[in-house]
Amino acid sequence: MSAQIQRYNILAIAQPAEVQRRRHLDEMLSSLGMQYQLVKTSPPVPQSQWHEVGFDHEKSRSILGRDLSCGEIGCFLSHRNAWKVAANANSPSLILEGDAKLDQDSRNVCQLLAQRARSWELAMLYYSKCVPSVWQQQRLDDTFRLAKFANRRAYCLAAYMVTPEGAQKLLNMSETFYLPADDFVSGGWIRKDLDMYAVIPQAAGLCEIQSCHSNLEVGRQKNKKRKHKKKDNTQLLRRLELYLRELGQRYRWPRKSL
Repeated sequence: MSAQIQRYNILAIAQPAEVQRRRHLDEMLSSLGMQYQLVKTSPPVPQSQWHEVGFDHEKSRSILGRDLSCGEIGCFLSHRNAWKVAANANSPSLILEGDAKLDQDSRNVCQLLAQRARSWELAMLYYSKCVPSVWQQQRLDDTFRLAKFANRRAYCLAAYMVTPEGAQKLLNMSETFYLPADDFVSGGWIRKDLDMYAVIPQAAGLCEIQSCHSNLEVGRQKNKKRKHKKKDNTQLLRRLELYLRELGQRYRWPRKSL
């Protein structure tokens, strides 16, 4: 592996009790020659402390129909701690959750993004349910490009890069919050005036062992009040509906912050 100067920071999020995740991050990043630091994390936050940390449970119930789980609030605060560090840095920061999976391509993409930090403020290396827009794309190299999100809902903050300016914008808007961290950052629920892109194709993945069970998802489902009827996506008319919806999204001009 050729030696390269790391022109970005790496901020890793993993609870002290998450020994396997911390070991996974250390072994993976060490093997790639990537220097990192651990972010101060927040444990699940009990209801008695919600006001202290800025969680607006009334607005959460109004918008989502439920409170965030104690784990979701802790997750949000951990990312907010990472944004504080990233906002005070002199170069972009790669923020990783403990189940992120990187390879040599991930490392190369991070270098390319760091070289073009003036053309983006947040770049998702991994995501779920992202539909890329055909407009405003940027070529990084022969394989990877930056694309705006075309759809309103995208998920997962396992691996993303943020510039100091982008981190400061997130920080300014998160003093009070009512959404899960992934909905707040990439869900398109609120306008953030943030120049955000997805790396196409994905430049990171999830570690299967680490991501096989999510305590956040357990808490989310427990608090969920609205039950949606699951639709059969194998039926012809449903497949046609989804195809036309995605086609329309791809060719519609991207919404602000998507």
